Amino acid sequence: MALLLFEAIFCFLSAILCAMKNSRDRQAKIAVTDLSIMAGFLLLSDSLFYICQGRSGGAASVVMQIANITLFLLCDLFLIGILTYISIVLFGGFSLKKDQPCRWRSILIVLLSAAGMVMVVISQFTGLYYTIDETNTYHREDLFPLSVAFPILGMLLLLSILLQYRNKTTKYRFLVLLSFIVLPVAGFLVQYFFYGFAYMDIGIALAVNIIFIENIIYQNQQIRIAERTDIRTGLANEHSCIEWIRARKAKKEILDYAAIYFDISRFSSINRKYGANTGNRVLAIFAGSFSKELAPDEFLGHQRGDQFIAVVHKKNIDSILKKLSDLRVEFTDDTGKDCDVHLSVRAGIYEIENADVSSEDVINYAAAALDHASHSALDHSVVYMTKDLMDTIEEKIRFEKEIRKALEEGEFLPYYQPKVNSRTGELCGAEALARWQHKGDLICPGEFIQVMERNESICDLDMYMLRRICKDISKWMEDGLTIPPVSINFSRRNLADPDLAEKIDRVVTESGIPKNLIEIELTETVDEFPLSVMKAFVDELHKLGFSSSIDDFGSANSSMAVLREISFDTVKIDKGFIDHDQNKDLTILDHIIKMALSIGLKIVAEGVEQEAQVKKLQSFGTEVIQGYYYDRPMPEEKMRERLKDPYYNK
Repeated sequence: MALLLFEAIFCFLSAILCAMKNSRDRQAKIAVTDLSIMAGFLLLSDSLFYICQGRSGGAASVVMQIANITLFLLCDLFLIGILTYISIVLFGGFSLKKDQPCRWRSILIVLLSAAGMVMVVISQFTGLYYTIDETNTYHREDLFPLSVAFPILGMLLLLSILLQYRNKTTKYRFLVLLSFIVLPVAGFLVQYFFYGFAYMDIGIALAVNIIFIENIIYQNQQIRIAERTDIRTGLANEHSCIEWIRARKAKKEILDYAAIYFDISRFSSINRKYGANTGNRVLAIFAGSFSKELAPDEFLGHQRGDQFIAVVHKKNIDSILKKLSDLRVEFTDDTGKDCDVHLSVRAGIYEIENADVSSEDVINYAAAALDHASHSALDHSVVYMTKDLMDTIEEKIRFEKEIRKALEEGEFLPYYQPKVNSRTGELCGAEALARWQHKGDLICPGEFIQVMERNESICDLDMYMLRRICKDISKWMEDGLTIPPVSINFSRRNLADPDLAEKIDRVVTESGIPKNLIEIELTETVDEFPLSVMKAFVDELHKLGFSSSIDDFGSANSSMAVLREISFDTVKIDKGFIDHDQNKDLTILDHIIKMALSIGLKIVAEGVEQEAQVKKLQSFGTEVIQGYYYDRPMPEEKMRERLKDPYYNK
């Protein structure tokens, strides 16, 4: 009986492990857990039955009675458990509603299970199936075959469902499910004819163990698929693309292919107009529609945002580009309104000529060609990777590597440009700007910010600068200096991180400086996220005790909607308005300042270089000035001296 106890413990442990395991398919997880628990109790009951059989005493008799009825009830209840799991695997769920396949057979199986359990209860009091005499010895009665008939008939019905719908699952899972029916039935029949050992229990235990192991393997496969699938579009992701290219290389087929890396032109306008959720639906519909245009041995994957990659036969490049040039997508927006948009793309193409090129480089070269198409001064919607372009890109890659190394080695420094109250001449704030100390030269942001935004290392730079600035402020506080708020630039690329505000708060809190000394300044150089994302970020900053400002307001990327939707504390006026003294620019500037002041916003004018500009801004109601008129950006040491003498004599 030790074997039965061991199997019972194994089934209970399987149930615990299954319940604890994270699973994408909650229904299957519950079904396997239930089956393992039922098998565990069935085996435990049978082991207790054999232990107590033939023993004298009232306790042994009670245990035998309870164990025996539990055993018979579970044999019938098992039918429903198996039906549930098979239905989940084949049909995605178990139900007895009208739309469920094999509904009547499923109902009949449930009825057989219920009838079998009712007969077990009746037999317990009448001895129809079995009796237990005064010596605690078990005896089968004339109607015992009926106790086997109910579960076997149910199993045969389950077998008919499995055979009819075997194409709805893989051959491997079909064989596993088949064993889940065959093994218990074989156990029933063997034990019926060769009474004295728990063949039935062993069959059920084996079936449950197989299902448990198969379910773990299947869930791991699903996790692997999920890791290689983009959740928004349902397409393969970059990991899957790399594996696909490697497989073609292994088959010596890769030279027949070209990689097309493309993005959807002006997709951000769809996000702004319809919202991010609808934008994601448009991407999914586009992906589903365009994937049908490719051959079975071609590949389409989603990279990020509105960027995709297709690996296609070289002979099909022109036809695919033609299909991509004007695609119409029909969709329903969040209000339920039917809409449609026409999509066009920009593309970078890399025709694979070298069989030794890595899978990663195939993607990188095509992406680099797209990047050239996107940032070229010429209006190119399609760019092919060439030798000259590759040389240019390799130089850019070298530069990007230098930037990453500079981040690791701390070559970036904060330079502080004072903000001055033009009425009093008093220092009232500062903006921290990044400078790169590289090979003896001081490199300004214009030479590295755009590169960092494209490879997303800008996010690392922003957090690095925040830590450096907090460290500087902490030192100034130790010296007893009066410190005005310092604004820190954060690219909108950071908004992809939902925990950004908490990370900022953690850095500032750990540094020990007051939160009112830090202002988070958002730049408008990237237009990838809807206003709702920025609004959520700014609201979270306010909850945590930080102030926020919007940079370059009035530039091409900003709009009145930003001020309407988002509760910024400060608006920084775009330098372009201040540089021009035409009446039209000044009129717009006057109205922007009056509008911002009327809704309670602070105003900072940046890029001010002349006294006439200061006086004009004062006449418009703007007093806080940032620019060369007062001071250039300066390193920490000079900023420390300026804090000691915070007044300008102008």
